[in-house]
Amino acid sequence: MQRWIKITIGVTFTFLLMLIVSGIIFYNILNSSLPEYEGEISNSEISADVQIYRDSMAIPYIIAKTEEDAAFALGFVHAQDRLFVMDIMRRAGEGRLSEVMGEKSVPFDKMFRTVGLKRIVDRNIKNINAKSLSLLNAYAKGVNLYIHNAEGNYPAEFDVLGYDPEEWQPEHSLIVGRMMAWELNISWWIDFTFSFLVQKFGEEKVLEILPDYPENSKLLLPMEMKNYPPIDKSVVEVDKQFRDFMGMSGTHLGSNNWVVNGKKSSSSLPIIANDTHLHFSAPSRWYAVVIRGGDWNVEGFTIPGTPAVVVGKNKNISWGVTNIMLDD
Repeated sequence: MQRWIKITIGVTFTFLLMLIVSGIIFYNILNSSLPEYEGEISNSEISADVQIYRDSMAIPYIIAKTEEDAAFALGFVHAQDRLFVMDIMRRAGEGRLSEVMGEKSVPFDKMFRTVGLKRIVDRNIKNINAKSLSLLNAYAKGVNLYIHNAEGNYPAEFDVLGYDPEEWQPEHSLIVGRMMAWELNISWWIDFTFSFLVQKFGEEKVLEILPDYPENSKLLLPMEMKNYPPIDKSVVEVDKQFRDFMGMSGTHLGSNNWVVNGKKSSSSLPIIANDTHLHFSAPSRWYAVVIRGGDWNVEGFTIPGTPAVVVGKNKNISWGVTNIMLDD
């Protein structure tokens, strides 16, 4: 056998061997970060035993004695399956994305610190009712139980970015909710567009092409607002860049829902249909769950990071949600 053939075979074999070994190592790294769905965990934060089991689609079923225990378990399963997404969304809302994403996300942090989602949440948490605060606290404790138990085996994204998740706080759930609202909040672009038109063409010209506003109607903003400095349109561009960065851009917005009266259905029962349009992502923005705990007898879709079923049903009613986008 010629020498060059031997060398070629040797190099090829070595390359394949290295590829196989690298694949095994990579698989083991990823596999070690997967959550454990079986076993028992002792914790003093719950009032009684809580059962969590999953069906063939990995949808969790939570059986608890109280609503707080159910919220605790929901926080735990959310963290099991969506911890990185929860942490990134929370960081974005706080204006701390660049701490882990680097310089390219600094403009996003400046935008959200200017908008002040965290300031709003810090103010709102002080006025929230006792029951809601209790559920938020229980949920946060469930998230933190998983963070504590998974130390050293967090999802691979944390290893790639080189950081560990911080403890979850009740305020973080409110920030995640605000971030969902921000994603669906695009009518303010129209307000900015009107302002740009006035700056460019003058108020008199713009009023000729825009719908008339009744002369004697109450103003939503005081007249002195006209004396404010010109609006900087860069915030709109930064928001668009943020949506691209987070995978939120595109034509995914435009959800719908409708109801059929029982008199018009073959079952004589009302029918509700709800199609919540959000961008496609892996993992999904929605998280299906079934909960039985206290007064909670509900199943439907949650947003990881928040202790609530946004779209779902209980033994009495079904509900859906869509965004009107009139002036949000």
